[in-house]
Amino acid sequence: MSTRRPESLNAFSAEYLDAVKQHDEPSTSLEADTSGPFSLVEQEGMLALFRTWESAERGDVPQALFRHRETALLFQAIWPAVGRHPLFQLRPSPSTRGFELEQEGGELVGSLKHFNPDAVLGGHFASYLTRTPPSLALVLEACGPTTQRHIGQILGARIFER
Repeated sequence: MSTRRPESLNAFSAEYLDAVKQHDEPSTSLEADTSGPFSLVEQEGMLALFRTWESAERGDVPQALFRHRETALLFQAIWPAVGRHPLFQLRPSPSTRGFELEQEGGELVGSLKHFNPDAVLGGHFASYLTRTPPSLALVLEACGPTTQRHIGQILGARIFER
């Protein structure tokens, strides 16, 4: 015999959402919050970065606002990498070669002469871009036609003149 409740439970009800707010966020919540996809929308003379399902018309607040399209494209490109676990980290104590650089999973991939977290963060974003063609395309779009032409020439020379 079934013992159904008069009202079925709904994970998207106000009661559920209020109850779930009482729990701690998992370690992956920042990645979930920044993963996107994102779009740029003109808003009050600026470009607003929204998740694709959000809009100002629905009362959503953009993740960021930008005055210049190239800046907006760069942040649209890297925003999903902001919440990801770091792809690289420095070992805290130096070795004879400097501060050893580990890739996620603990593999030793190099060393830095000085303890430089900014360089490691830069490596994180650069690595993310190499793994994410749509984001890399946004960076190339932000470069503009002159830089894109130079990139094409540089790549052609590197590949064909080996």
